[in-house]
Amino acid sequence: MIHPLHSHPLCRGEDLGFPIPNSLHAVSVCLPTWADVIGYEEKESRVIDRMKTGYPRFFLHPLIQRVCEVLAPPKGFSVLPFSDEIAAQECAALTGGTAKMLNGIPAAFFPSNAHASARAYWQHAGRILSSRAAEDWLKTQTLAPANPRLELELRTRLAGWSGAEAEKISLHPSGMAAIYAAFQTLLSRRPGKRMVMFGFPYTDTLKILQKFGPGVEFFPRGDEADLQRLAELLQNETLAGIFCEVPSNPLLHTPNLPALADLGRRFDIPVVVDDTIGTSFNVDVLPHCDLVATSLTKAISGEGDVLAGALLCCSKHPDLESFLPTTHGIYSRDLEVLEKNSRDFPERMQICNANALELARFLSNHPTVESVWHPSLDPSPAYNSLRKPRGGYGAVLSFLPKNAEKHTPEIFERLAVNHGISLGTSYTLVCPYVQLAHYHELDWARSCGIDPHLLRVAVGAEPIQELLSRFQSALG
Repeated sequence: MIHPLHSHPLCRGEDLGFPIPNSLHAVSVCLPTWADVIGYEEKESRVIDRMKTGYPRFFLHPLIQRVCEVLAPPKGFSVLPFSDEIAAQECAALTGGTAKMLNGIPAAFFPSNAHASARAYWQHAGRILSSRAAEDWLKTQTLAPANPRLELELRTRLAGWSGAEAEKISLHPSGMAAIYAAFQTLLSRRPGKRMVMFGFPYTDTLKILQKFGPGVEFFPRGDEADLQRLAELLQNETLAGIFCEVPSNPLLHTPNLPALADLGRRFDIPVVVDDTIGTSFNVDVLPHCDLVATSLTKAISGEGDVLAGALLCCSKHPDLESFLPTTHGIYSRDLEVLEKNSRDFPERMQICNANALELARFLSNHPTVESVWHPSLDPSPAYNSLRKPRGGYGAVLSFLPKNAEKHTPEIFERLAVNHGISLGTSYTLVCPYVQLAHYHELDWARSCGIDPHLLRVAVGAEPIQELLSRFQSALG
């Protein structure tokens, strides 16, 4: 369980731009200082030019950039490669471009002035070409064939952990691709009808509902008052679906999922749950929803070197399955890495659960900390009703220092754990989450009850006393 990033975390100024972990296919990158985070968001060359990689949906991997160069778009056009032909076609349709299959690569060519729209689709829909696929294609101009045996093995493993049926689990090239597939399913079932986002979510989920459908009713607090408002809305409007997270990101709030499920049954509205932070080890959401979208990139993998997702169908609506889109799968070499990484998922979660529990207690009693968010602190009946007998409260927490505008940057820069985005890894990651996810809408996030100066911690499997000591030193 000892990881090099336990003893030598990437958090120093000279680590700016280094991949986390040290892999060509890492999904995180070190942003060691507060100024580096702001510089990344402002696209300062001082920061961007140092980045060897970044989160794949937000930052074009160097191998993807090379694929784009080889695909050689004509003058005045740009190109993006995707995981499947339908994604390339959708991107082309959104941007006034064309989709082509070039030596096995589905690609969308579009006018360069539509690049922002194309990148938005790439980011939000998540059906991107993986860096391993790009690596193989650049070497041989071919992609590795699918591996049905390994796909079945992974789906069977996910079924055992979650309680879903293996044949009702589909694999996707990213967690967001799984959420996008859920969105497409509900929109196909009830075209032209709005969706509900219940509770403050991970940014791209809300963006999908806002940008690619007929609209969304957003209930940012996700509390009992919002539940009552939702019930009133359903009396007057037919909706396509309800999305929520268990627990939410970054405030780790758990909605009253049984009550949401009851509303869904009464009004024939499917409920979609993203359990990425809760994980199937800790919570059982299947009895109270119709689709479960989860990012396999995070805790299931635990290493941070592969992008993947899954969609579990457990519908209480008999017609829903007929609207599920075609499975797009995970690239075969990514699948191999994921299968290997995921073997110790339950054991890792037990350790990370325990560490996060201790750290949450420590922070909640520290005199320099204003607020801590973790499902273990004043746990809601909603979370405990979903928690499995062996499950814990998860490995993600957020905290807000006192006088945060002044002290959060200082604490962040002193904290000797890995400074990077993502979560679910066996090594601890810390980031100023709101700055990274909502930099251009900070006032809006604040209006939803999310303080822009909180720090989100994805707790790893380091020795707990060492981890507590590092936080004590940073807090002063």
